Amino acid sequence: MIPENQVEAKIGVYQFDNATIGEGTFIEPDVCVGFRYHKDCGRASVGRHGILRKGTIIYGDVTIGDYFQTGHYVVIRAKVQIGDYCTVLNHSTLEGIIHFGTGVRIMSHVYIPSRTWFGNHVFVGPGVTFLNDRLPGRLKEMPMPNGARVEDEVMIGGGCTILAGVTIGERSFIAAGAVVTKDIPPRSLVKGVPGRIEPLPADIDMPNHRQLTIQPLDMWHPLTADLSQVDWPKKG
Repeated sequence: MIPENQVEAKIGVYQFDNATIGEGTFIEPDVCVGFRYHKDCGRASVGRHGILRKGTIIYGDVTIGDYFQTGHYVVIRAKVQIGDYCTVLNHSTLEGIIHFGTGVRIMSHVYIPSRTWFGNHVFVGPGVTFLNDRLPGRLKEMPMPNGARVEDEVMIGGGCTILAGVTIGERSFIAAGAVVTKDIPPRSLVKGVPGRIEPLPADIDMPNHRQLTIQPLDMWHPLTADLSQVDWPKKG
């Protein structure tokens, strides 16, 4: 059974005159989709079977696939392309001109600047900061911002900093708190400040688990079948 407030929120989808919302997507109160940041901006599009939680703001000129989930107070600015089964959690910001493939999961309090690119099945832990300018405001001519490129199956631990213009090769594992200052070859382990690059150990040389990157429902989704499954385990 869908909670009453979710039913009301779902009906309220039709207030978004600059957006198209796919069937089965839940919209909580105080959500804005298709924000008109410019008089000539285009529509926003959000696919089917997602959930947009309270405080989410999605600009016009954003295209999002099916099974998309936000936490509370997420900001997604213009010209962002997001594939299916992606998640952006509480108080995270996407500054626009960003690409997500399929199964990209962004945890809470993550900052992603413009011109950052993600492949498929990428996990980004909480509190990660991406940058797109190595010498902001200190060059005679302002360069075009250039964010990171994160290839398929990358795992980035909590609290990392990813400098402008770096490429993180596929299946690499960036340990919590690392600072990535240069390109990372595929299948590398990176740890420390600045990040030291090592070969990826055999026991973690595998794709990211699909229960993490392809997750149709999170624990707190209105359609979660059995809340007892997300409680503390019973004592023996």
